[in-house]
Amino acid sequence: MKLTRRTFLQLAGATGATVTLANKAMAFRLLKPAVEVGNPLDAYPDRNWESVYREQYRYDRSFTYCCSPNDTHACRIRAFVRNEVVMRVEQNYDHQRYSDLYGNKATRNWNPRMCLKGYTFHRRVYGPYRLRYPLIRKGWKQWADDGFPELTPENKSKYKFDARGQDELLKASWDDAFTYAAKGIIHITKKYSGEEGAQKLLAQGYPKEMVDAMKGAGTRTFKGRGGMGLLGVIGKYGMYRFNNCLALVDSHNRGVGPDKALGGRNWSNYTWHGDQAPGHPFSHGLQTSDVDMNDIRFSKLVIQTGKNLIENKMPEAHWLTQVMERGGKLVVITPEYSPSSQKADYWIPIRCNTDTALFLGITKILMDEKLYDADYVKRFTDFPLLVRTDTLKRLQASDIFPDYQLEDMSHGPSYKIQGLKDEQREMIGDFVVWDTKTKGPKAITRDDVGDRLEAKGIDPAIEGKFTVKTADGKEIEVMTLFEMYKIHLQDYDIDTVVEITNSPKELIERLARDIATIKPVAIHYGEGINHWFHATLMNRSTYLPLMLTGNVGYYGSGSHTWAGNYKAGNFQASKWSGPGFYGWVAEDVFNPGLDPNMPAMDLKVKGRAYDEEVAYWNHNDRPLIVDTPKYGRKCFTGKTHMPTPTKIMWFTNVNLVNNAKHVYQMLKNVNPNIEQIMSTDIEVTGSIEYADFAFPANSWTEFETYEVTSSCSNPFLQIWKGGIKPVNDSRDDVMILAGMAAKLGELLRDMRFHDNWKFALEGRPEVYINRLLDGSTTTKGYTVEDIMQGKYGEPGVALLMFRTYPRQPFWEQVHESIPFYTPTGRLQAYNDESEIIEYGENFIVHREGPEGTPYLPNVIVSKNPYIRPDDYGIPETAEHWDERTVRNIKKSWDEVKKTKNFLWEKGYKFYCVTPKSRRRQQNTGTKGL
Repeated sequence: MKLTRRTFLQLAGATGATVTLANKAMAFRLLKPAVEVGNPLDAYPDRNWESVYREQYRYDRSFTYCCSPNDTHACRIRAFVRNEVVMRVEQNYDHQRYSDLYGNKATRNWNPRMCLKGYTFHRRVYGPYRLRYPLIRKGWKQWADDGFPELTPENKSKYKFDARGQDELLKASWDDAFTYAAKGIIHITKKYSGEEGAQKLLAQGYPKEMVDAMKGAGTRTFKGRGGMGLLGVIGKYGMYRFNNCLALVDSHNRGVGPDKALGGRNWSNYTWHGDQAPGHPFSHGLQTSDVDMNDIRFSKLVIQTGKNLIENKMPEAHWLTQVMERGGKLVVITPEYSPSSQKADYWIPIRCNTDTALFLGITKILMDEKLYDADYVKRFTDFPLLVRTDTLKRLQASDIFPDYQLEDMSHGPSYKIQGLKDEQREMIGDFVVWDTKTKGPKAITRDDVGDRLEAKGIDPAIEGKFTVKTADGKEIEVMTLFEMYKIHLQDYDIDTVVEITNSPKELIERLARDIATIKPVAIHYGEGINHWFHATLMNRSTYLPLMLTGNVGYYGSGSHTWAGNYKAGNFQASKWSGPGFYGWVAEDVFNPGLDPNMPAMDLKVKGRAYDEEVAYWNHNDRPLIVDTPKYGRKCFTGKTHMPTPTKIMWFTNVNLVNNAKHVYQMLKNVNPNIEQIMSTDIEVTGSIEYADFAFPANSWTEFETYEVTSSCSNPFLQIWKGGIKPVNDSRDDVMILAGMAAKLGELLRDMRFHDNWKFALEGRPEVYINRLLDGSTTTKGYTVEDIMQGKYGEPGVALLMFRTYPRQPFWEQVHESIPFYTPTGRLQAYNDESEIIEYGENFIVHREGPEGTPYLPNVIVSKNPYIRPDDYGIPETAEHWDERTVRNIKKSWDEVKKTKNFLWEKGYKFYCVTPKSRRRQQNTGTKGL
């Protein structure tokens, strides 16, 4: 065959392929087209291969489910199934059909809602990291088989309690896993019960305060955590129902009756992570202020501080961009230039952990330049209330009016709406303002807010220093809180704030004037800020400019944060509805309701478990006790927060080990003292690796029974099942809890365990969901059957019945003159509880961190004579972290900036700012350190 240039191009095309031409026939036979076409308009090759592309989206059926990870969205998703495998998922675009009992509907503006994590979740369902069957740690199983010998240091090593992560995890049947775990629960809780158990714990080195908090019940060593429980109220929050059921174990262990039987400890979800806003109860009295995301559309000025709504609220970021479309203004305060900063009108860079100083500086500008709403300040804030300069306590009416009798409030909103008790009324007392009309002091109650204050004809002075005579004839000085803040804020002039924060002066001033001239204003902050040790002060500081300008209680206003799905309060109890959320988690284990049609009002509720903070486990499983030079051994953990020794841990839907700070310390020194660790999850995590038992849970797409969820950032009530069979030997969360309870009942020969989980064990937990709906103010009138049949517009969904749409915190307070949930009934810029005065935080004040600062750790920046902290005699040179945590030292900024952090001096000069964009389902942590 003669090879010419024309022949080569005809046969090979301009492919540039290299061919060995030694065997020319072979070479050109390989280049021959698969199908020869003379005239492509006349004929065309076989096109059957195109069906691969045409049919890749073919499906046999579809179903909807709720994507319910640790975020605040709970997006409704439609999955498409082919050959019983989920092939793909899509947004359902159905929000405009959601309605409530009264026909109110959501809008299509909620569409679309789904992020890229949800879009690919089905890959994880079939992924390599699934927990496929129950597992028992080999060493633990041997310990049980050997009869649970005492865990001496030698036995801890023998059974690898000190090397859990290196031990083998053995495949087990569900019955074996439940049997071994239940035997462990019975043995351990009995061992640590009574006086003998207490002596064992004291001998192991646990402080007496912790052992006393057990009240003799070994079940108090059981710590259960339903991680992000609202993600699945029945299966996740069901952990707390299980903890309550442990009172039955206690009754067997100690031979006590219902009057003395105690359950386990409920580990909290957000205070340990720090994701919540700890300063909110100081300011308005509730756990958290948050809004439905569509409320952002009403804001004209949105301030994100440590928040990255664009990147980390992916399903809802469009609400923020709509602020721009509507002519609103965006401001971002973060150390790093984030995607939200790129969208902002201006970005204020800031030194980590100095946000409080920035907002104090803004507050000073507003007060100095009288850029505040005097009417709102008088009606709804504590700025007009008089404070004693001698004791730093609020002036009580009984202090100055002889034989003062508390005003009758029994018919007011404090009693009728908020459930105030007589003993609380006595503790709170009545307060005093300086009336400008009579030019003298006047008593007011916590009910006297808004229109109720005006109805009394009282016009409180905002500014002023006065001398009053006490009931026993002593003259004392009092001031309005506003007047005291004028003194306090002398430490936060603009130049000082610039030095503290490293923020540009002109931008701080610009923000202050924007807050004063634009309404409504909303401040949103990220969980990273809430992680700071002094997050309480930062949270409180954001309320100061909003209180002054009247930006709380109106659409588009307020100070807000979100973190996962914590809002069990969506299932609110009341006298007229029933026990709400507590009807599920705290039903009386000695008197369970066995009638499936029982109204929620008839349920017997008796909480026998007790709350505890996970933080104590992460603090060497110890309370905060410090040997102080001034007082000797001092326990800083209050009695209501006192932890108990941890001997059993069971957590679900949370990767506890990977979330732990100082994780090596936990694995090496803390967990070896814990005798049984159980983890329930859908995948193999670090927590599974270091557990004694691993229980595989079904994913949201595989649920075989009904589950229910709601959210802190939208008004949707959602119920769903999965739409495919479980891929592995896994079970619904609620069936795992019920199975463990049933096994305890079997071993203890006590049918009451079965009775407490009767409807779950029968495969119909919807009975419990119906009771939850029937007993809650926001859901009464709904049933699972109606919702699943689509009575409210879309099968599986309805609207929660809030007072407003969007849900607006404190709308009732400013529109209906209902007291806020604080002792004063007002938004508070001051707290006069004795502990808070002792810590130097009665005023909102900037403190340098106990770590993460080049200056003296934990120092209070203030010269205010009305801040009088107790330093407990701990010197400035103290280096232990507990000493730095509790030490209270007050200095002016000029003095502070001359100090040095001893760690800084040793070369630890790097901050670690973690925007966490890898976790976009949750909010940014831009100020973690």
